[in-house]
Amino acid sequence: MTALAKNAPRTAPTHGRRFRDPVAAATRIFAGAMVALNAAGNAIPAIPTATRMRGVALAEADNSAGAIGAASVEIERGPFLVANNGTVNRTHIGGNVFVLDDNTVAATGTLVAGKCLDVMPEGVVVEIL
Repeated sequence: MTALAKNAPRTAPTHGRRFRDPVAAATRIFAGAMVALNAAGNAIPAIPTATRMRGVALAEADNSAGAIGAASVEIERGPFLVANNGTVNRTHIGGNVFVLDDNTVAATGTLVAGKCLDVMPEGVVVEIL
């Protein structure tokens, strides 16, 4: 690639909040699930051992009988209300919370789900970045 020699307008697809990712082989992701990427960069339901957090699935993606990328999942990043395993409390607001499973966050763990924005009786508001 070369440096620009003239104006080049840039697009901001979905303002960096929505993406489409290939789903890992033999994998089903439910709508509303937190989604992570495996080491190969394919979407999987969020688990603590995933490589990195990606977002929340906007619709179900069933690739349970398919090869890698035979299905894709639309994900969105931003603030979402997810389940609390009971360890996240108001002292965690502003700090990281961690993936327990594709629906639940915890106060400690290995894969950061995102920043805790609020803790309510219904769950935890997590900013997935």
